[in-house]
Amino acid sequence: MKITVLSPHRMDAALSLALAVGSWLEQGHAVEVVNCFTRSGHAPFSDADSVHENDRMSFVSALRKREDEAWHKLYRSAKLTFTDLNLKDAPLRLHCTPEEVFTVDVNPNDKAFAKIHKALERSRAAAMVFPLGLDGHVDRRIAFEAALPFAGTSPVAFYEDQPFAAQGLVSIEDAVQGMAARLGAELTPVFASAETDAEAAVARKRRLVLCYVSQLDDAQVALVAGDVAQHGGRERLWANAKWRELFAA
Repeated sequence: MKITVLSPHRMDAALSLALAVGSWLEQGHAVEVVNCFTRSGHAPFSDADSVHENDRMSFVSALRKREDEAWHKLYRSAKLTFTDLNLKDAPLRLHCTPEEVFTVDVNPNDKAFAKIHKALERSRAAAMVFPLGLDGHVDRRIAFEAALPFAGTSPVAFYEDQPFAAQGLVSIEDAVQGMAARLGAELTPVFASAETDAEAAVARKRRLVLCYVSQLDDAQVALVAGDVAQHGGRERLWANAKWRELFAA
């Protein structure tokens, strides 16, 4: 069975679903990660500032692709694949600062909508996984809105965006209830991990997240890995009835 994961940025799927992806692969499923906004100049914990401004996007985009490739290698599975949509991220696309990405409005005419929608159609997945968009980042809001039409017709689960979810700045349950109201369908928690031991799960999550050192400092890595312990060594998703039926079979 094929599962398609929508990742607004390269690291989003790994931070939120590293253990779940491993679990799905071990069960024999194929996992496609659709990376949306892969052209970027944002790498706060790298040496990108030493690069000439004209070369920054190429340098950072290549760096972040290598991080994705390192994450892929840790699974040692040909059933994990990536589709990159080659869209510019918000600061490049909208000419805004990294701080403003959380406050700018979603443009319904943004070309990203059509490209994301087409990629999901082409994936022909049996099940799909989308971000909750908890932090309000405009790129995640666009990814969520573009994916929303599929949530009413397919087995779908939503993941809790890390590291924002672990910071506890919003009520995840309230966000889920709001989304369920939009979908007109109940969303209930499901859990996934490739580890049976909670300590081993935390250690594994840390190893996988550390692939993205250009994006996270030590405190954020510890926060994301530690959040796994809150759920008994698992990652939590919120699934519709069709997802639960499919994975219960």
